[in-house]
Amino acid sequence: MSKSEIQAKSLRRVSGIADVLEGQLGRPRPPRKKSPPLDSLIATLLSQNTNDRNSYRAWLNLKEQFPSWERVHESRWQTVAKAIEVGGLKNQKAQRIKLILRTILQERGSFALDFLRAMSDEQAMEYLLAMKGVGSKTAACVLVFSLGRDVFPVDTHIHRICNRLALVKTKSADETFEAMKPLLPSGRGYSFHVNLIHFGRQTCRSMNPLCGQCVLFDDCSYPLRHRNQAKTPAIMRRKRETDFLITEKIATGNSKRRNHSDR
Repeated sequence: MSKSEIQAKSLRRVSGIADVLEGQLGRPRPPRKKSPPLDSLIATLLSQNTNDRNSYRAWLNLKEQFPSWERVHESRWQTVAKAIEVGGLKNQKAQRIKLILRTILQERGSFALDFLRAMSDEQAMEYLLAMKGVGSKTAACVLVFSLGRDVFPVDTHIHRICNRLALVKTKSADETFEAMKPLLPSGRGYSFHVNLIHFGRQTCRSMNPLCGQCVLFDDCSYPLRHRNQAKTPAIMRRKRETDFLITEKIATGNSKRRNHSDR
């Protein structure tokens, strides 16, 4: 089988898996209201190494205490750290936020990333990845949730599932992001990303996955799936209301508190 035939087969398989997940979880649609790119960047940075509930609380605290990104930039990093403490790694994240704001101001003269809209996906990714603390998942989330690009961000859940399904054989989320690029059917980036995250949180968990509830059981290569299947009932659990994505939450404006803009 030629390389092109192998890739075509992989594309069909990924498309089929996306279809199954959409049949089970629905086809998520991107919010009509897009959050400013700088908002998405900071919110995704806050979500690193914590859950979305705590990172969203950190985001709300940050917005409540600082009326603009200029005020964040002017404040001591220790003050910013105290505001985002609930999200974990407060010192590291506060210093990175300050560095990002300083870099954007020095390069662009304002606290805005709207210029990314005129860039190609590759150019926008390159610009964002040059910032300290911004990896492929964070950069790709900005492209998807703020710029509406057909990109496939990879977090730890997606990295785990793609390897269990033998779509890739990688050691990190960044490697999975690169390996999945040629395998993603056009127009499926957002839906596949969102559904795999929910699927990873609810069913294909890191520890003790609920294989008896898995709609992708026959596609899976996880070595303990048959043992786990016998332990779990074959009933798909409903999505909990608390199972949300911070990048969606800030776009839909579900908070009564004042929203940031890029400026």
